[in-house]
Amino acid sequence: MVSVTIYGGAGEIGGNKILVEDGAHRVFLDFGMSFAKMGDFYEDFLQPRTNSGLRDLLALGILPKIDGIYRQDLLELEHLRETLDELDVADDSLWAADVKSYKEVKHRDGRPALEAVIVSHAHMDHFQHVSMLDESVPVFCSETTRAVMEAAEELSADRFGTDVINVKRRSIARLGKSAFFPDTPKVETEYIPRPVETVCAAKAFAVGGMEAELHPVDHSVPGATAVVLRTAGKRIVYTGDLRFHGLAGHLTQGFRDALAGSRPDALIIEGTRIEKDTPDSETGVAEECARLVSQAGAGLAMVAFAWKDTTRYRTMIDVARETGRTLVISAKLAYLTNRLSSLPDAPVRPACDEPNVKVYLKRKVSMLYSKSDYVGTKYDLGYSTEWDRKDCSTIHTEHYECGVRAYDIAADPGRYLLHLDFYELNELIDLRPPPGSIYVSAVSEPFNMEMELDRGRLRRWLQRFGVNPPDFEPRYAHASGHASGPELVELARAIRPKVLIPVHTEHPELFAQALAGSGIEVCIPTLGQPIVLG
Repeated sequence: MVSVTIYGGAGEIGGNKILVEDGAHRVFLDFGMSFAKMGDFYEDFLQPRTNSGLRDLLALGILPKIDGIYRQDLLELEHLRETLDELDVADDSLWAADVKSYKEVKHRDGRPALEAVIVSHAHMDHFQHVSMLDESVPVFCSETTRAVMEAAEELSADRFGTDVINVKRRSIARLGKSAFFPDTPKVETEYIPRPVETVCAAKAFAVGGMEAELHPVDHSVPGATAVVLRTAGKRIVYTGDLRFHGLAGHLTQGFRDALAGSRPDALIIEGTRIEKDTPDSETGVAEECARLVSQAGAGLAMVAFAWKDTTRYRTMIDVARETGRTLVISAKLAYLTNRLSSLPDAPVRPACDEPNVKVYLKRKVSMLYSKSDYVGTKYDLGYSTEWDRKDCSTIHTEHYECGVRAYDIAADPGRYLLHLDFYELNELIDLRPPPGSIYVSAVSEPFNMEMELDRGRLRRWLQRFGVNPPDFEPRYAHASGHASGPELVELARAIRPKVLIPVHTEHPELFAQALAGSGIEVCIPTLGQPIVLG
């Protein structure tokens, strides 16, 4: 019996966790973080507790209670019971977990309960909670997706739940003799690499007891793929997230053409913009941004977009060139461009090879632009974070030597188009934008309640510095990372699945309305309820 169970992404945008089962074989398609569920309980300064994070997420219903998939060290540390006895803790209920770990089930049954995760692309709502899965569970993805996930992990190494590829396995250790309380228990970590297999496009590969292939599609992060999964008797297609209107829209068209008329047993399709009738346009973003930036005159032009959105980055290179400005990007984006440029079919060149692109160097720590201020965030200084104290050639300082500082921009603001996201608004204090400066939001996705709250804060920052009068609202130039309703319906009609399962949407019922009489059965998923493919 083959079944599909949606554990995340049913009736919500993001958080995709799709379990495909064929007898004893089990594979997840994505295992992402739900922004909506996390936002119900957490925000920037209220986060899961570092050494109880998995149990916290399970207790709040943010993660599904499934036996045999999660990390042992996040459920119960080795030697925990003996340590509690030593500390005279009589009630161990605070450390109890009502799910069995991957290792417990494998030890009991002699085989793993979960064989793999296929990650469609490197957005947090599709891959972030892989960090909670046992470190033995392999990940399959495109080479570009792996590179973006690795970069994201390196640039946020101190945050809980970001250790997707290099797992920080926790264990009980003892404090040393110089501590205030020597020989008392503590939790320490060691890095354990997760097996990650990068897969060539449209090339079949074995995944557990199934077979799969990845098809490149266009999205607002490079490396995105759709998935074709074959079980013993069924064929399942999963779109991941996709669009037709981006700079690489031909990839999505190629996926559509390859699957046209194939009539799979199930098509699991994203529906973020199913209610939108008109397609977006990346060309439209470029034109609107150029128009708005031109209005800034001698003022500073600032634009917000996600650091992983290499499509929007390429668009902004064109906007800067057209408006006679130099694009100044964040160090994170510069680091990513260098990381991706070494890949076959690289989506971007290194920022240092772009004649009209510079990197912004923030003031940090001492606020003196001292090189020592950046040793904790090495990507701020240059293209490598793998430093060796004994080998000076490994220490890269390209951003420091050639980067643009706040005083450079303040001296000649009309020369620059600055990549400035919400979390970098402190820079306005140093930038001192003059009258006529403009702030453009060109963010694609994802949108969530926290971002709605951030709009009010953003408005107050703009008002404080006199940017975008008289309403001090950001000017918008937007194109989604997702296809429109008619494009999604046409895609479904072209592929002609027997069953269509809409995910990543708040309006799954619109698929049923649009496909009525088409011969395609639309099955609206219920969270955690298996859909058996007949």
